Amino acid sequence: MGKMDTNKRKAGRWNRSALVLGLLLVSFVLGAWGSGGWLALWPSALALGVVLWLRSALLGLLVGAASGAILLTGGDPLAALTHLWGAQFAPIFSSPWKVSALAFTLMLGGFVALVEAGGGLQALVRALLGSGQACARRMQSTVFGMGLLVFFDGLANTMLIGRLLRSAADGAGVSRVKLAYLADTTGSAVACLAFVSTWIAFQLAMIREGYAALGLEVNAYALFFKSLPMNFYCWFALVLALVSVMRGFNPGAMGRAERAARREVSATSTEVESLPKKRGAWLGALVPILVLAFSVPVLTYLLGAERCWPFSLSKFAGAYAVAEPHVPLILVASSVLASLVAAGFLLLHGRGDNSRPAVGWVFLGGVRALLGPLAILLAAWMLGAAISDLGASAFLSSILGERLPIAYMPALIFLAGALVSFSTGTSWGTMAVLMPLSIPLVFGMADEMPDLEREPYIVAAIGAVFSGAVFGDHCSPFSDTTIVASIAAGVEPLDHFRTQLPFAVIAGLVALFCGFLPLGFGLAPLLCLLSGLACLLLLPLLYPKAHVDST
Repeated sequence: MGKMDTNKRKAGRWNRSALVLGLLLVSFVLGAWGSGGWLALWPSALALGVVLWLRSALLGLLVGAASGAILLTGGDPLAALTHLWGAQFAPIFSSPWKVSALAFTLMLGGFVALVEAGGGLQALVRALLGSGQACARRMQSTVFGMGLLVFFDGLANTMLIGRLLRSAADGAGVSRVKLAYLADTTGSAVACLAFVSTWIAFQLAMIREGYAALGLEVNAYALFFKSLPMNFYCWFALVLALVSVMRGFNPGAMGRAERAARREVSATSTEVESLPKKRGAWLGALVPILVLAFSVPVLTYLLGAERCWPFSLSKFAGAYAVAEPHVPLILVASSVLASLVAAGFLLLHGRGDNSRPAVGWVFLGGVRALLGPLAILLAAWMLGAAISDLGASAFLSSILGERLPIAYMPALIFLAGALVSFSTGTSWGTMAVLMPLSIPLVFGMADEMPDLEREPYIVAAIGAVFSGAVFGDHCSPFSDTTIVASIAAGVEPLDHFRTQLPFAVIAGLVALFCGFLPLGFGLAPLLCLLSGLACLLLLPLLYPKAHVDST
């Protein structure tokens, strides 16, 4: 029997290797003799197919990245290897944003290990959720609320919440994939809507780029605020997450995962309840978490504001634009500071049982646990570099940029953004491609209109670009936030992708049919928001099979 199992495993590995080699051979053929803009989409399609077929995110992303290198070098094997290393892998470590993301993720792994080792996290969870078997709805509400609280950075939000609360989710009967969905959804959507965040400087820069293409100056902050009610996907994604929490709405694979988690809750909840209770122990988790959460905006304000006093919201918002180049360093510095505070609590109080764990080994253990998952993130960036060099975004934009009546443009821009962000896995890249194209396009189509009549279409285009960009962050298997959310929650990226996709599609369809299409034909943004809200609130009644009891 054992020999038979070994033979099956060997056959499985051989079949997998043969499939990968066959697909790469096709890429060599296409690179040598293929032509046409559609080739820019081949690495994304190949990566997605391998991920779904072989259920390996790392292998699929690496195959896609290698395929992109092959196409970019015309099918030359040696040149493809050189390109894969020199143009796709090595540049990752020359990007301050990407290096800081790696360092921040690793530091956060060590930070959470320190907080867990001291017993403060379990005490905080008990304080938030009560003793005994916690209510699943209360647990999910806590995740959603923390997602709104950590508004200043999508990556920090997703990683912090997913990593800190996954043990509590197990004890409350909430599936890890549901935790990943809530952390992921509140991450990018909240950061995109927040007027003070690590996103805002880039968003304002893209709006300015769109007007710069027309040779015009603009108050980008004013346009950003006007576009907020028209960023329909972000609003509806958050509303749908809240409906899922409060009404137990879990369609598709998420429903199956939630039902399985409810059945398995008893064993984990007993473990959490058996932890030693010490008065005030929750401070060992709460204080480091607050330090991490608020050190980012505080450090940004200190670096970006010319004078710290008198304080004002406008000065606080402007500081983000000034300090934007320093944000990578700020994220790492915040994680270092929070880790030092957590280490201090661990040295002083231990777990309440007179034990004093070796702080260094605890921290390194948390870091080591994330080394494997971070390989997936590196592979996603390698694929993203190839997709960018092949011009996939420009190709998609060109085929979707046919002239249509201006009333359809908000919907078309949203669809283009959704397709580009899903195919490339980058929300910022989508903004960078579409914003400089969309603003001049709409401006030209409305050239004969008075300024007051033209501006709503421009603002609608800005909101549509932001919405389409975040859509890919929520459902693309190549998105770094999708991968980070799965890493943080401790699930496979493919499982997170499968369970979150129905939510993203529902929010996207509501944004399209209740938001951007009616908006283009003159319906007020507030009425669009209200109609979408009504649709989402009615979903649990229209689809009762998706209900999973959260009490």
